[in-house]
Amino acid sequence: MTVQAIASWSRRDLLLSIAVPAFSFGGTGVGILLEELGYIEDAGLFYWGCLIGAFLLAYLAWGKPRKDIVSLLAPLYAVIIFLTAMEITPNIILQLLFAASLTILVVRLNIRFSSPPVKEQGEDPMEKYLYDYIHRITPFFRSIDRDTAHEIASAVLSYKFELYPNAIEGADTAASRLTGEGAVAAVRKALTIIRDRAVKLEQSAVKGYSALSFSPDEEQYLAIIIPADQIENRESFTLDNALVLAYAVAYLCSPDDGQMLDEHQNFVIQILSSYKEQMGF
Repeated sequence: MTVQAIASWSRRDLLLSIAVPAFSFGGTGVGILLEELGYIEDAGLFYWGCLIGAFLLAYLAWGKPRKDIVSLLAPLYAVIIFLTAMEITPNIILQLLFAASLTILVVRLNIRFSSPPVKEQGEDPMEKYLYDYIHRITPFFRSIDRDTAHEIASAVLSYKFELYPNAIEGADTAASRLTGEGAVAAVRKALTIIRDRAVKLEQSAVKGYSALSFSPDEEQYLAIIIPADQIENRESFTLDNALVLAYAVAYLCSPDDGQMLDEHQNFVIQILSSYKEQMGF
């Protein structure tokens, strides 16, 4: 942990950082005690500590200089896992795993998101642009489940590492699970664009791209919007938008891949930076 990150902590941050694991693990302990005393029948259904911990984590994340989408969405994940997921029955093990995940996110949040915003540091503003973009499209993609989002992350990261067969497999799997129109259709198209390019590169057809492109109605989901006369290569431009969109959706909806996506964020920032002048930065 950097000195700058520690120095930026406030009393609020410290108390919340302690409260998140305290409520999450402590709630499980209270549930076990209540079951032993005969007040409740199943401690596994006493998951309120995890819910409180998730909301406290989101509150902690909201006050940070830089916003962590994964931590901000922790309450949504808690509600889905403990309240609305019909196929999952809450139990002690699930509570402990969720509490451990929240604790890891607290540590990650304090290490990576306690430093001042990009503009204050004089760094590349495209990093802030990426976070703003992810925040902007969040409402469109809440319906995408974690397993599908994991396959999207696999497709993007495999493409980045030039593991094209893996990228093709991940894109095909994710696309087959995405049904619907609007935002979901845009992601499905993005995955197909990435897949088509991966197929060409695997075949050493370096000049081959997908024949698909985004429609004007789908521009609201894209990160790179520039005048048509400033687009030097339409196919490459479409691919870049597809990669950024897929990355953002994976970042939003697959918390299990959050750390890996963070570590390779420069891949996406470099794509955005190549359009910096056209976007007015």
